[in-house]
Amino acid sequence: MPVSGDVPWPCAQHTGAKHDIYRRYLERWFPILLAGSNAYPSVTYAEGFSGPGVYSGGEDGSPVIAMRALIEKVPPNKGVARFAFIDDDQRCVDMLWDTLRAVFPDRPRPDTAMPLKIVKGTCAAHLEATLDIMKAWGQPIFANLDSWGNAPVPYRLLRRLAANVSSEVIVTLFPQHFVRFVSTQGEAADEVFGGDPNWRTVMDLAPAAKSRHILTCYREALHKAGFSYLLDFELIPRNGQPLYLVFGTGHPLGVKKMKDSLWEVDRAQGVGFRDPRDEQAETLFAFDEPQLGPLTRLLAHKLRESGPVRVQELRDFTLFETVYRPEHVIEALKPLRDQGALNVDGGGPLRIASLVSLAPAPSR
Repeated sequence: MPVSGDVPWPCAQHTGAKHDIYRRYLERWFPILLAGSNAYPSVTYAEGFSGPGVYSGGEDGSPVIAMRALIEKVPPNKGVARFAFIDDDQRCVDMLWDTLRAVFPDRPRPDTAMPLKIVKGTCAAHLEATLDIMKAWGQPIFANLDSWGNAPVPYRLLRRLAANVSSEVIVTLFPQHFVRFVSTQGEAADEVFGGDPNWRTVMDLAPAAKSRHILTCYREALHKAGFSYLLDFELIPRNGQPLYLVFGTGHPLGVKKMKDSLWEVDRAQGVGFRDPRDEQAETLFAFDEPQLGPLTRLLAHKLRESGPVRVQELRDFTLFETVYRPEHVIEALKPLRDQGALNVDGGGPLRIASLVSLAPAPSR
């Protein structure tokens, strides 16, 4: 529904952090797909909830950030970049046109090399149709579906994106919306989770488990839609409710580049990050150095389940199943080794090729 209150509105803490991630990722995405060794003729950046493109403090909105990433990182003669922006508030639509004209007074690319559509409507009813009109399908699409998770993202759209060549999606999921209003939401809410009503069992869970349950159900829906690789993490503002970013892609390189973008985010944003799988819910970016305690616990749990494995397998697990980077693994294993809780086959230092296992618990 249209925004309640003034347009534009203040830029929240979590929004600044998200935009830092978007910028860093798109500065990688556009060059790889339009100017890399296996470049495509065209790509499309699409938003289902675009807003006015600017905040009340003058900060850039995500449409401006996306366009800057293209313009600053890709030569104008490299491929076609489409932009599709949808918003259901006429004030946002009008202001976005004005914002883009003000930020880019001289069009950086001709219309044929940078087609642009700004449409008044909902993500559910208008985004897919706009991509049809722009002839975006058959070439990579990056869909930014930043609704805080309280407006439905059509599951049909997610499936079509997952089946489209080299396409990706990032969804902002606000679990408290589903937790708070579970008893009043009808079948449309089930459709957000691929038609599976299992998310509704959140009512029966302890408070600490509710948000994680919503995330798990949404991950399963994205995977069922066809996204082979998923990355999700929790943003923790100093003030306000936590929320999740859930990224879906069909290529492991997408996970790596998104994770690099996350770990390079400006720590001055006033927002922490957590791995949702860490039962102790430790914030990762509380200090200047990365907090590896959650990864140590996750690796110990993995070793208990799997038995002896190569460190390389733990690196793969870390890349695809946690928010950490593979290069964090050896440092995260060292506390287990120093405590005598980790065996390294053949002794010696921890290396990528090392075979490791948990040491048996001492008998009492």
